[in-house]
Amino acid sequence: MIKSFMKVTIYLIYLYYFIINGVNAFIPSPRAEQAAILVNNKIYFYGGISERTKFSDFFYLDVSTSFNISSMFWVNITPIIGLPVRTASTVCIYGKDKDKIIYIGGTNIVGDNFTTVFDTTTQQWSPLKVSTNFTRRLIQCVVSENDVYVFGGDPNHPNKDHIIKLDTVTIAWTELNPGPAPIGGVQAYSAILLNNATILYIGGKRGSGVKTFSQLSVYNINNNSWSQITTSGDIPPSRYDHGAVFIHQFNQILILYGNSSNKPIMALDTLTFEWSIPTIKNDGGPTIGLIRFTSILIGTYIFIAFGSFNDSGINSTNNFFLLDVSQKNNYEWVNSYDSTKQFQSVPTATTTHSATSNTSSYNNGASSNLYNSIGAIIGIAFGAIAGIIILSAAAVLIVRRYGHPVYYHAPQEGSSDKPNNEVFE
Repeated sequence: MIKSFMKVTIYLIYLYYFIINGVNAFIPSPRAEQAAILVNNKIYFYGGISERTKFSDFFYLDVSTSFNISSMFWVNITPIIGLPVRTASTVCIYGKDKDKIIYIGGTNIVGDNFTTVFDTTTQQWSPLKVSTNFTRRLIQCVVSENDVYVFGGDPNHPNKDHIIKLDTVTIAWTELNPGPAPIGGVQAYSAILLNNATILYIGGKRGSGVKTFSQLSVYNINNNSWSQITTSGDIPPSRYDHGAVFIHQFNQILILYGNSSNKPIMALDTLTFEWSIPTIKNDGGPTIGLIRFTSILIGTYIFIAFGSFNDSGINSTNNFFLLDVSQKNNYEWVNSYDSTKQFQSVPTATTTHSATSNTSSYNNGASSNLYNSIGAIIGIAFGAIAGIIILSAAAVLIVRRYGHPVYYHAPQEGSSDKPNNEVFE
């Protein structure tokens, strides 16, 4: 009863916010190629592209409490002074408390803006003024210990198979040449840190070639070398611009959508490197062919957001999806996110009986105390709602007077339907 009451309370707060804000409530516009990362129960989004218009906005979605995807509460924190437009970049977190977000590269991003940091504790932006002439786009970064690793990013560059490493302590970039060349793509791939010494690269493209999923590239951090893994099972079609989520509890990587026309979701066992098609109990999810979207594991759900159906951000979306992955290979598309849900093991008769007995004992022994406390809880809850309403009304007045989204639009590229700096042979 209390749980249901608290859910109603949360919905009332959301409803109040949207009533007083109306059309002024912030809703992110459709886009692709945005950088997104989860930090302390907030998913931060930066930039992107839609119909050749590039964005510089910065906002987050709070996932610390449960929500429904039809009524999510977005918060726009774009600085008044603005940010550089940034598309096709990569983002990681580092620092002792994992509270620093580092943005690397992107289309036409060079010089001081190549590496920019947002401190989630101080809420401050700062460029890392390191001497580089790197150009990287459609890449992914991986953090191990105090180092950030980035592979590829430019299929025409003579050092396209090199890895650049940022030491976050000395703030210095180093270019590494693992040689010989890996078999994977240098753009639009996925990169997964399997342990502190191994980075697995999946798919991607190298010029006009799309890389197979039957063999995968592995980078060894300790000895700066490449190796190959031959996979087995139901090997997926080659693809790029896909999403990848590592579910550690199941030793499983899910590959999501991308430019492939079939088998939109595939699973890779990281112990046996065998591919399989996971069981999904119902229909749902994005349309096949969605590319350059966000896919992030939040709790026991994969959150899928934005994306497009064209390499230039044409037909981009601001659709959102949730895939419940709490039970291995028994996944389900849902509309609601439950922040309290846990990953489940295969239930046993003993476990089920024990849980039932404990619940019954609790109800019999504490029911009188529970009902005696309901009145106090309701009073406190409504008092909290009143306080929130007063504070949020004040915040709205401040935002309406002083705050607004800041967008920087790149010139329209009427002569091409490809993003800047992308090479297709």
